Amino acid sequence: MRLKMWRCRVCGETYLGYEPPANCPFCGAHTEFFGPPQDYDAAVNDVMLTEVERADLETSIELEHANTRFYLGMAERKDNDTLRSAYKRLAKIEAEHCSVFCKLARTPAPTDLLSPGETTGSWASDIEESLARENRATVLYATFASRATSPRLREVWDAVSAVEADHITLDELARDYI
Repeated sequence: MRLKMWRCRVCGETYLGYEPPANCPFCGAHTEFFGPPQDYDAAVNDVMLTEVERADLETSIELEHANTRFYLGMAERKDNDTLRSAYKRLAKIEAEHCSVFCKLARTPAPTDLLSPGETTGSWASDIEESLARENRATVLYATFASRATSPRLREVWDAVSAVEADHITLDELARDYI
């Protein structure tokens, strides 16, 4: 086997490996979104936006911004290293989603994106809050994808909706580590 370079069609980040990863280590996109770097067109995010698509992107940015900060707040806890580490990783993925949506909207990322936000104060209630957030995001992004006129926006929202569904599984697993 020979080491290869792969590129994620969702976030544009490059991965080195013998095979594409099961999930993008940056945005969480599933393996089908990986291909050779030469197949990735840097202009892929240059899409003409309808008013509805722009509003949906703004909503996506706000949601991912809030979720990133919430998960960073969870990751500050010192009482459960397993959960701290899992939600720190989740925060990085959500921050990448925010960045992708900002690229598509041609807007800068929020300046406080990587600042920890408020949490509910306990692992149990934070995990329940996370579950509610991820369920909302999954449904919302599927809705945005269904009404998008741009194939690129449809692709990104579909991919991110699937990743958010993976996060629901994380929340369900996390309950066992409280």
